[in-house]
Amino acid sequence: MQMGSREGLKIEENVALAPLTTFYIGGPARYMARVASVEGLREALAYAREKELKMLILGGGSNMLVGDDGFDGLVIKIEIAGVEIQKDIEEKESNKVILIAGAGESWDAVVARSVAEGLWGIENLSGIPGTVGGAVVQNIGAYGAAVSEVLEWVEVFDTKTGEVKKIENTACAFDYRESVFKHTSNFVVTRAAFALSRQAKPNLSYKDLAQRFSDGVAETRGSSAPTLVAIREAVLAIRRGKFPDLSVEGTAGSFFKNPILPKPEAEALKQKYPEMPLFAMPETAGVKVPLAFILDKVLGLKGFCVGGARLFENQPLVVAAAHGTRAQDIFDLKDVVMKKVFDETQIKIEPEVKIIL
Repeated sequence: MQMGSREGLKIEENVALAPLTTFYIGGPARYMARVASVEGLREALAYAREKELKMLILGGGSNMLVGDDGFDGLVIKIEIAGVEIQKDIEEKESNKVILIAGAGESWDAVVARSVAEGLWGIENLSGIPGTVGGAVVQNIGAYGAAVSEVLEWVEVFDTKTGEVKKIENTACAFDYRESVFKHTSNFVVTRAAFALSRQAKPNLSYKDLAQRFSDGVAETRGSSAPTLVAIREAVLAIRRGKFPDLSVEGTAGSFFKNPILPKPEAEALKQKYPEMPLFAMPETAGVKVPLAFILDKVLGLKGFCVGGARLFENQPLVVAAAHGTRAQDIFDLKDVVMKKVFDETQIKIEPEVKIIL
């Protein structure tokens, strides 16, 4: 690995990308810059323009699949750190607390910090790998909660103007696994603020989570309602049962998006498959059709594999990959699954994972 520099910026060459993603798959980056500040980001962007390089913004690599040939450009790895908790002076009576985190912070570490501080709002999003920046861009959601429900504002660096801007929640165009940041390439997330609360607000709308507490599986710490810690522990336990062990094999979590259909279309599909549940979503007016049900109960694809890639046995929405698997195996698996779903249901599904070629 050769090293270069531009003023205070270090440029690495021929950097293996596989270890920087949770899939552990993909070829090398031609160049890489690790940036820990807005100024470092500014320098990296200037380097890319000077060399006329393609650019790729990388966070925790948890929602990304890199092709076998790697990336022939500059990968800018965002490592902007820092967590700050601010009490909104004007809203003392509402118990509102603002938590601000750098885009390079581990998302789950921020969730753990919020729980330790007694702040409600993101505990149901425990255990999701990746960074704060990626969480905002993807509008991550799980177990009846979504980032968009608590996000106050996002700070971005505008690569076109060179300005740092603050974008309020209403301007983020949030939808199911969608945001303006996925489609506006000149915005790079640098920080984000989340509106949390000291008032207990347990969200047990997700069936598996509610079941754990109603059955007494999860500890309620002697209270009639589950505690923050108990909810986080329960979410982590559920996730452990549904996702592969990253120390054994690679995954990017849910590989496909669940289809979101207008209510009449979703109900018509349910008439065809009466046992299929439907879910209202916090981010959209549409109805979520559980793709896992279609893959498992309708198509019988649990464990279906192509090469070293397969639909995970405990949750077929997840693609798991043995170490050493080629990206092409996953591409081929994706194509087969998408075709089978369409042939059976006429629904065009799409990957949730960002594919880098």
